[in-house]
Amino acid sequence: MSNSQRLTSFITLFTLFFLLSACGTLGPETALYSNKNGAPKGPHDYQLLIIGTENEKTADMEGSNRHTIFVPLYGKAKIELTEGEFQVLDGNAFDDPAEFQLPAPGLDAYVVGDPGDADVESDYSIFIRPLGKPGGYATITTCAELLDSNFGELLSGKDVKILNDMDGAAYCSIEQVGNLLDGDMRLFRDTGKSVFSNVTAELLTVVFEVEIDEDGDGIVDYTVLVRVPIFDELLEGEYWEYDNNGLRLAQVRFYDCSTNVETGESSCEY
Repeated sequence: MSNSQRLTSFITLFTLFFLLSACGTLGPETALYSNKNGAPKGPHDYQLLIIGTENEKTADMEGSNRHTIFVPLYGKAKIELTEGEFQVLDGNAFDDPAEFQLPAPGLDAYVVGDPGDADVESDYSIFIRPLGKPGGYATITTCAELLDSNFGELLSGKDVKILNDMDGAAYCSIEQVGNLLDGDMRLFRDTGKSVFSNVTAELLTVVFEVEIDEDGDGIVDYTVLVRVPIFDELLEGEYWEYDNNGLRLAQVRFYDCSTNVETGESSCEY
């Protein structure tokens, strides 16, 4: 083998290693620049890849050990949420909703800005970054049906009106994972590189905007925000609405560290 052939082979192998490391395929122990991509130090508990494709998937993607969910490259898809250990139960969002299983976040419902004794520290944290061809973007919104418009004791005895947008019987959170997934793929450059962002609050809770009429005279006295965690007794039918506009890949990691969903502070080490 000539020197030029050896050099070409080396460059090819290095490029493949670089790309696999960037996507986390080689695992946290071998990933390049693991402390410079915005992710916490140490291994993650689970990784989910949400893959946007223009080729409609028809295969049965249930009951396997996959870590991938396929969604349309353009348009909305649903990812239904089920309580349990991390697992993709149905990886195809083309025919019917995909289904992802994840643990309860260990949070309480509370009025934003006035948590009182509510538990606002999550049992785990979620980080996400966009990958794939530059130019695409996506938004992810957590939605659920609300079983009690007074949120139990939080707004008991008050006349309320919920202002959130609805998707059928479900309310969708006023928070989104949005501009975090802008598809900017200038990875590992000095500026503009794609990094992980903490989206624990956005993906594990639904925030409701509620008008309050204290005395029932038909006049709005004030407006509050109420944050309710998924799998809370106030909710049912939780799902993520994935609205894709050309994003090829969203890399979602779950870490064994907490995030304060009221302040945004985290116990994760970087």
